[in-house]
Amino acid sequence: MRSFKFYRKNEAEVMKSLGLKPTRNSGSGWIEKEDGQSDYIICQLKSTDAQSIKVNQKDIRILEKNANVSHKYPVFAIQFLNTCEVWLMVKPEDITMVSEYIQTGITQKPDVIELEDVKQQKPKMVKSSENARNNFHEEINKKYNKIRSAK
Repeated sequence: MRSFKFYRKNEAEVMKSLGLKPTRNSGSGWIEKEDGQSDYIICQLKSTDAQSIKVNQKDIRILEKNANVSHKYPVFAIQFLNTCEVWLMVKPEDITMVSEYIQTGITQKPDVIELEDVKQQKPKMVKSSENARNNFHEEINKKYNKIRSAK
């Protein structure tokens, strides 16, 4: 049986190998979520010594929510410790951007997929201003003041 210390060290090594910064306490804090992040990617890692691994839809939805909040692409990494293989799960529409932002030590591309043939997309950027924020808060206050005033 592997120790907690082993899994924490392994998690950090896998995140660094993907070009991501490992998060503190495996993302259990308030600020940093999931297991690793970069400016564009947020990643959750599941590791196992077994021959198979169960991926819960709940874990994927939590990763997706954290990615939306942080305006990053979600990546779910699976590691089989007995073979030292790491596999990545990504939504098909995100694969081009994720492959561009993940920095691995792989120097040779597989012959099966030619990523240059896939249309390049720019990440969606949400712009905000003080006026927009103030208008939003005014609308919310008006909405709830109407509900509260109907006593």
